[in-house]
Amino acid sequence: MRFLAAFLLIMMTIGGVDGSTSWVNNITVNEYGMTWTYNETFSEADSIIYRMNIDSGFGDNDSFVNAWEVLIADKELRKDFRTSIEKELDVRINNETQGIYLVDVDAALSPELVGKTHIFDMIVNKYITTYRFDKSILTAGKIWFMGQPNTPVTIVMPQGVDVVNISGMDNFTINNTDHTEVYGFFKELSRDRAEITLNISQNASFVKKEINATNATNATDATNPTDVLNSTNVNFSSHDEEKESMFEKLSWIRDTTIVAIGLVIILLIYIFKIRKK
Repeated sequence: MRFLAAFLLIMMTIGGVDGSTSWVNNITVNEYGMTWTYNETFSEADSIIYRMNIDSGFGDNDSFVNAWEVLIADKELRKDFRTSIEKELDVRINNETQGIYLVDVDAALSPELVGKTHIFDMIVNKYITTYRFDKSILTAGKIWFMGQPNTPVTIVMPQGVDVVNISGMDNFTINNTDHTEVYGFFKELSRDRAEITLNISQNASFVKKEINATNATNATDATNPTDVLNSTNVNFSSHDEEKESMFEKLSWIRDTTIVAIGLVIILLIYIFKIRKK
């Protein structure tokens, strides 16, 4: 199939039909993990060759790609992609892969694949790989990525990380906001290999914020017990005064009631005696 694809590509190119394939990388680094999204685009002659490869490799070679063939291709591509990455991880921290784990490999093949193979349109496939880090990237000194030569890449670093130096990237720009984003291209190291290294450090202001937050927490935890006790005593004193006042009012009401009842009784006795006489 490789020879057939190459032959078809040559014939189409000779016939004046252009084709192109592009590979775009978007990397988002979090404190304890990373996602790497790949957008793969085929157009014109390359889209025909790609469809023909799926139809012949995963289908019945009837010049038509159906949904079932796309599902089979999706499954096999994920498996091959995972196997390829597991042989050599495309990310390292401090020149090591220890403590870095490939969690998931996902794929979303273009819905435009379904249909006749000989159609000149655009196919865009998407692949997503997810990694987990044992250690915080905030404590790292460098992070390394391996990719395809001359392909565009966007690297988004987490808040609190400064990019000190970059190697292996062409035409790069750095955008600093509350986090750092780097744009550029993988610089060719060999025909099918490129490597980018970012030397990083923890942002000084971010460290200061962390320290201040910790100090504030400690200050709250370290409140003087005597102050707390005194505050409690004040509350207790206030409650005691309120209770005392309430008892005084109740005593006055009780005494007044007794006197009133006594007067009523005396009055009734006096009236009774007068009537008897």
